[in-house]
Amino acid sequence: MADGAVIENLSTRKLLGILAALGLAQAAFFAVGAFFAPVPSSSMDFEMVKCADQTKGAAGHWFHLRPPRCDLIESLATYTPSSFDLREIVFIAQMPHARNNLQLEYSPWFQFLLGLVHVEVEYSDVFKYVPGAKLMLEVRMGVRTRESAPDAWEEYADVNVTRTLDCTIDPSKKSEGNFYTCDTLDLFELGSNNYPFYLLNVRIPIDTEACRRDPVATPNCQIGKINELHVVAIHQNGGFTAVWLWLKTLLCPIVIAACYWFNRRLSLLPRPRLLLEKAILALGMVLVLLDAPLEWLSLVARLPCLLLLSDLRQGLFYTVLFSFWLIFAGEHLIDDPQLNNLSAYRINLSLVAVASLALLVYDMAERGMQLADPFYSVWSSEWGATVAYISIYVALACTLAYFVFLFYKIVVVWNSIRRKRAAHLYRTSENRRLKFLMLFTLLCSALTIAAYFMRQFGEASLHGDSADDSILTHSTSAFFTGTFGMWNIYVLLLIAMYAPSHKQYQGAHGLIDENEDLMSGEERGTESNPLTTFLKPAQD
Repeated sequence: MADGAVIENLSTRKLLGILAALGLAQAAFFAVGAFFAPVPSSSMDFEMVKCADQTKGAAGHWFHLRPPRCDLIESLATYTPSSFDLREIVFIAQMPHARNNLQLEYSPWFQFLLGLVHVEVEYSDVFKYVPGAKLMLEVRMGVRTRESAPDAWEEYADVNVTRTLDCTIDPSKKSEGNFYTCDTLDLFELGSNNYPFYLLNVRIPIDTEACRRDPVATPNCQIGKINELHVVAIHQNGGFTAVWLWLKTLLCPIVIAACYWFNRRLSLLPRPRLLLEKAILALGMVLVLLDAPLEWLSLVARLPCLLLLSDLRQGLFYTVLFSFWLIFAGEHLIDDPQLNNLSAYRINLSLVAVASLALLVYDMAERGMQLADPFYSVWSSEWGATVAYISIYVALACTLAYFVFLFYKIVVVWNSIRRKRAAHLYRTSENRRLKFLMLFTLLCSALTIAAYFMRQFGEASLHGDSADDSILTHSTSAFFTGTFGMWNIYVLLLIAMYAPSHKQYQGAHGLIDENEDLMSGEERGTESNPLTTFLKPAQD
């Protein structure tokens, strides 16, 4: 622990006052999410309308519903294409919906737009579905501003998308008119939402000659009888974005001021900074980066990189926070001869580094590539899926090993506190404050882990078959705002508690070995504090 820190000189009355204020602040963060923020995300379902295009895309026209430009196909079962190449059938989705003759709009407040596609496959004895069939879609995405004409669509992307179609059917339902149960597929993901209107034109091309030569390797040869395509569009709610941004805008300058104050206090000390002090300052600086309300820029400019940038900021904060917990626990083991030495934590910190690097590789492979192609998915290729699985499993293994070691470290610290208290080497007030910080650290780590896995599980659910059942589309706003507030409270508390107390230790000039200090205290009959290395007043 830092010698001469505020925590050593804080009276019990002041500590209780601080705890009461922090408890009220924490309750306020939960209340904001519970009463003022809507659910984090919402979705819209679109049954894609089918249009006939005799030119098979050669004319380059856009097909849309509002205003109508579509030779409508009522049902694929009654439609007879001119050839086996189904490119003359165009599936369209115009987003968002019109409701009560009013055209809805997407807003930059929605932050991101995730598109999923569900393929409805009908059982057929003629057009048989083969498990693991490759589905290729020719997709054009158009965008339109509010000022543009209703039919003036600007091309945003024109790509071929290949996905693996995984479907199952009960053996008792293998008859005409029954349908397979197919997994939902990722279609696109936009890192910002700067257009009010989007249009999808999707075709399913079939190369009959290639299908005869190699039906397994050629896409769309074994997909069965396609009946319908459905698109699910998921976006972040604007109300949740507003609450989140205002929280960041409020907290960011407070944390900046606290870091400046803490750094200034450290710079006035006539000694080198301790490892724990450096770790607290580093944690405060990454919290400033996390709190920075950069999302305000997305409301006035198109920033497709914002979603990736948010992930990188979040990942950096987790990395520094997990590293800090190891240092925080280790620096309170006063019998450890490796105190104030970063190299003593190299093995433990390597777990954090490897896990962070693995997740960075996955994030760059997924969202990094989506900056150039919003329809890209790392899971769409065998090589990409292998990289993704390796990254996730390595990160998971390192994270589990880290938390086992962190729990062990905190238990050792707790036992050390009990031994020192039994030996009357701790003052009662110091023992109480240190126990409080350790308990708060355990609470913070538990909620951080829960928030991390809730977010990861929620995002995975958004990409799965149960997007509407994802925790991100339910009332979890209070948990996320509460956890975000707790991080800020925790870091501000550390800064306040471990800031040098110059009122009592002005003129201190050196570090004295704690055993020597304990002996000199006994010789003079004064109370000493062996919890930390102690700064003695300068002698005349």
